[in-house]
Amino acid sequence: MNRRPLLMLAMAAALSFPAVAMDHGDESREPHRAVKALKQMDANGDGMISFDEFRPPEGRDTPEMRMDSDGDGILSRDEVSAAATARTEEALAHFDRLDADGNGVVTQSERRRNAFNRMDSDGDGLITKRELKEARGERRRKMQERGGRRGHHPKDGHRGAHADRPN
Repeated sequence: MNRRPLLMLAMAAALSFPAVAMDHGDESREPHRAVKALKQMDANGDGMISFDEFRPPEGRDTPEMRMDSDGDGILSRDEVSAAATARTEEALAHFDRLDADGNGVVTQSERRRNAFNRMDSDGDGLITKRELKEARGERRRKMQERGGRRGHHPKDGHRGAHADRPN
């Protein structure tokens, strides 16, 4: 049996997958963000971005510049240290809130109770459909504040993507 046609067919199929993937989904409707960014920053049109052409997006602080507490555009070692200390204090305060019995460990039961209590907005020990919808809306709002990203955001003191998911 001649395997050459079968091998050639398999190679053609494998090589066509990237082309199919490129022409599928959002990429076919509008250029990818990286392509847009390249076009916007490539002042001389050579298809590359030099250091002189490179500019971070307008109106968006980089994570490290959020620590620039005096707003002078320069990040000092003291500002980084102060931010780290504040984050540590935030994390420990969050831990203390979760550690209901104060024994120095947070159990899955304590995490579950904390998540339940946050959703039970009227404190009656039951989560109604309305409270569940409100909790989901609040989570969506926080996600939007983060720009759709999961994880910690300095404004809300939230630890991560799964911090409020019951176990």
